Amino acid sequence: MKRTSLRLAPLVLAGGAALWFACGDDAAPPAAVAAKPTVAASTAPTAIQVDGGSGAAQAYQYAYNPMGKRDPFRSADETKGPTSPEGELKCTEPLCQFDLESLALVAVVSGDANPLAMFEDSAGIGYLIHRNSRVGRQGGKVTQILRDCVVVTEYWQGPDGKSNPNPVKVCVKPDKALQPMPDLLNPGKSY
Repeated sequence: MKRTSLRLAPLVLAGGAALWFACGDDAAPPAAVAAKPTVAASTAPTAIQVDGGSGAAQAYQYAYNPMGKRDPFRSADETKGPTSPEGELKCTEPLCQFDLESLALVAVVSGDANPLAMFEDSAGIGYLIHRNSRVGRQGGKVTQILRDCVVVTEYWQGPDGKSNPNPVKVCVKPDKALQPMPDLLNPGKSY
């Protein structure tokens, strides 16, 4: 029995010595080890903000804001669009070939987060529009779709070279006379 305790004695002493050195006083590491910087530590960027009064360090969190930046998955040539000889963007949408006065607003769907409206040309062809659609020969943009009106903002150059907005409100024209609808279930009656 004494032999097993003698065999474990050096292990117990080594473990105790390691524990004593690990829990010892907080002395600085030797200068040779502290002066040797690692490559990974020197190239890693540090992002720490220090509070002015408290002295506590706080990690910096980066948040990406895509507002005002182009879509990186679209071609830069695609986003520019064709230009006219004056250097301004040409309107390529089908409603840009008509004057705003020749178009009639016939329907508005405004109960949604993305409201829609329908313009009809003089030939009776309907065109669906939404916010930021281009309308009219001046290349105006649809800025608001209200319950029974659409606001198209056209821009014109002033004598000082500044572009001035001109909002034009196009409203649904009321029907002159409502025609009664025939009741198909009860012939001869209308409602």
